[in-house]
Amino acid sequence: MSENNIPTPEATTPAPVTVATKAPKSKGLSIYNRVALVLLLVLVIATTTLFTFAVQKTKAQKDMQAEIQLVEEQRDALAAPAWCKQVTPDNVDKIGELYSEYDRMSPAARAAVDEKCKDRVETVQLLKGQNAKGAFKVDPTCALDDAQTTVHCTVDISPTNDTVKDKLAPYPTTDLTLQIWFDDSQFVLGTPDHVVDDVATATMTNGEKVTVEFTTPFDPSWGDKFGVNVTSYFPNA
Repeated sequence: MSENNIPTPEATTPAPVTVATKAPKSKGLSIYNRVALVLLLVLVIATTTLFTFAVQKTKAQKDMQAEIQLVEEQRDALAAPAWCKQVTPDNVDKIGELYSEYDRMSPAARAAVDEKCKDRVETVQLLKGQNAKGAFKVDPTCALDDAQTTVHCTVDISPTNDTVKDKLAPYPTTDLTLQIWFDDSQFVLGTPDHVVDDVATATMTNGEKVTVEFTTPFDPSWGDKFGVNVTSYFPNA
C-alpha cells in the first residue's frame, strides 16, 4: 500500500493587527481657551476697577454732601445773629426788606433765627402786617400862642382796635414817632402844605393809651388846619 500522508496546512504567518491609538493630549491650553481666559481676566479687572471707582465716587459724593451741609450749618449759624442784630428802631424803614430776607431763608436758617430772637421775628411780622398810620388813633388838641409863632399840642394816642392792642400788649413798651401837618383845607389830597416830621416821640406801655405834649414853630402861611399822625412805631421786647 502506498502510504498516503494527510497533507498538513502550511504554517501561516498571522496578519499584523493594527491598534488605533489616541493622539496624546496637549499639556497646554488651546488657542480658544487662552483667548477666553484673557477675556475673562480683562472682564474681572474692568469690573473690579469700575467697582473701585464707584466706591470712591460714592465716598467722594458723601464727603462733598457732608462738607456742603457743614457750610450750610455754619452759614445758618451766622445768619441768625446777623439778621437779629438788624431789627432795631433805627431800621424801621428796612422792615420790609428784613421780612423778605427772613421769608427767603432756608428752613434751617429760619429755625436758627427763631431760636436766637423769636421776639424780633414777631416784631418784624407785626410791623410788616400793620402800618403805623392804621395802627393808632390820634386825638390832638392844639393851640397857638399869642404871637402865633408857635403851636402847643396835647395828643392822646391809643391802638386803633382790640386786635392791634392785643398784639402790642406783650411788649413792655412801644416807641411812637409823630408828625404834624398844616394846610388850608381839612381834607388834604396829596401832600399837605407844610409837614413837620419827628415833631415828638411817645412811649406806649403794653398797648395802652398814652398822652404826649409838644411845642413846635408855626407860620400862618402854612394854613389854619392841622393833623397829627404816628409815622412809625417800634415794639420793644
